[in-house]
Parts: sequence; structure tokens; C-alpha cells
Amino acid sequence: MRAFGSLLLLVLLIAGCGDPISMLPGGALKGQVGAAHDDWSPQANVETIQVEFRLDNPYSHNIWTVGLGHDLYIATGADGTRWTPFIDKDPHVRARFGSTLSELNAVPVADADERTRVADAYQKKYNIDANDNWVAKGLIYRLDRR
Repeated sequence: MRAFGSLLLLVLLIAGCGDPISMLPGGALKGQVGAAHDDWSPQANVETIQVEFRLDNPYSHNIWTVGLGHDLYIATGADGTRWTPFIDKDPHVRARFGSTLSELNAVPVADADERTRVADAYQKKYNIDANDNWVAKGLIYRLDRR
């Protein structure tokens, strides 16, 4: 029991240090604010990005992403996740790429054709089974430049 308590304390200390670690959320992302990319396609090689929500009380998380030309997307299941209500209250987010923070707006994607393109890109990038592509029915957000 003592070992479990020590492990829990260590996890809480690490999680509170700012950067999200694996599936554990973090706080404010550190980095230099810079211009967003003109073409997000190179992000196809990036497994996850770090996104900061709720800028007045920062909450950050590692999230799978796809870049399709000028547009960058994040998604979650149909029921949402811990960070989706933050977008509902304030769409302003920051995403970190290397040491650069891009200031963006998270915009829900409702257009059927755009949703299909994003779901297909997630399926291909993350090897998601076509019959179980949770992105197709999930919440999809385009991260637009501010």
C-alpha cells in the first residue's frame, strides 16, 4: 500500500509540472508563440500534438491529429472527453509543435464531406479499422488560425 501511495504521489507531481505526459493531462504549455504553419500536411508524421485548452486556467493534453493541407484537425469520440467542454466555453486553444506555440481556434466540423476526409485521414494515419472508425461519428475540430 505504501508503494502505491508513493507511485500515486509521483504521478501527481509529474502531471502538475506543466506538460502532459502520455495520457496524463498537464497545465500551461511552455514555448515561444509563433505563426501557425501554412501547410499542416507535414504533421502527418507527428503521432500526437499537445493542445492547451482553458487558457485562463490551462489544461493541456496529448491528442492524435491529422493535417490536411491548410487545415489541422483533432477529434474524439461521439461522447466527447474531458477537454471538449472547454472548447464549448472558449474555442481559443494553443498547440505546440517543437518549441513553438500556435494560437488557434477550435471550430466544430459539421460539413459531411469535410468530416469524411478527416475520418479517412485518421483511419489511414492511425490504422483504424474501417468498420470501427470512431472519428466518423465522433466530435471533430478544425484548429483555425487566429
